[in-house]
Amino acid sequence: MELRLDRVTKRYGRKLAVDGLSAVMGSGVYGLLGANGAGKTTLMRMICDIQTPTEGEILLDGTPVRDMGERYRELLGYLPQNFGYYPDFTPWRFLLYIGTLKGLSKGAVKEKSMALLKEVGLWEVRNKKIKTFSGGMKQRLGIAQAMLNEPKILILDEPTAGLDPKERVRFRNLISALAQERLVLFSTHIVSDVEYIARKILVMKNGQMIQEGVSQEILKAVEGKVWECVVTAAQADKMTQQYNVGNLKNREDGKVLLRIIQEEMPIEGAKQAEPTLEDVYLYYFKE
Repeated sequence: MELRLDRVTKRYGRKLAVDGLSAVMGSGVYGLLGANGAGKTTLMRMICDIQTPTEGEILLDGTPVRDMGERYRELLGYLPQNFGYYPDFTPWRFLLYIGTLKGLSKGAVKEKSMALLKEVGLWEVRNKKIKTFSGGMKQRLGIAQAMLNEPKILILDEPTAGLDPKERVRFRNLISALAQERLVLFSTHIVSDVEYIARKILVMKNGQMIQEGVSQEILKAVEGKVWECVVTAAQADKMTQQYNVGNLKNREDGKVLLRIIQEEMPIEGAKQAEPTLEDVYLYYFKE
């Protein structure tokens, strides 16, 4: 399976939300990394055929998805950024309802709902109202509804936003498990969410794809540009305004350890440090 984006562009009047973006994706997890407003949601809505590109083409195995119609949508599972649900529904009732809308038979939707609620860890609370759930539980239910039709392409828009660290880890593990023999594309501005599970990372800024590759390829963008230095508290105050500071740590001796991302050595005595994906993010999105 190959999903190809060929110079995909989306305009809203004078605003250019996605700008001639091209990429090729197959099976596995792809992390779409970018700041809020980078165009990630617009791109995902076009991939889901909810919005039509102003220019360019989205193709599945060489066929334009706009020509596939219902055949393409049957292959899709989608969890939007603002996942809608009925607060007074239980997870069990909600999945039966969504499964019916997706055209599943009564027997199939019951069987699939049971399996999915167990897989996402909600079986024990299947008869509790959704409005009583935590953010992480609601997101796991969102994954379950997206998986009801056993999609070959799973699109997740900011699925870990607002979750605590424990829920984010659980969610990442779930995404990784679901990626067997399917394409999973999920967007985020949280670096750690793509660092461990993404087969490939796509970095998007101002509607354009500015970097793509495995983690080690992405890190090359900041090789030789990450510095660490120990300064006084007064120096630290000035330098945080002057430089792109990735981290600041107060030491027991009263001095401050700064991590700075920039081309040249910031001050005499600064030492180069091993880059991380967080450094890459701050390098591209320092504003």
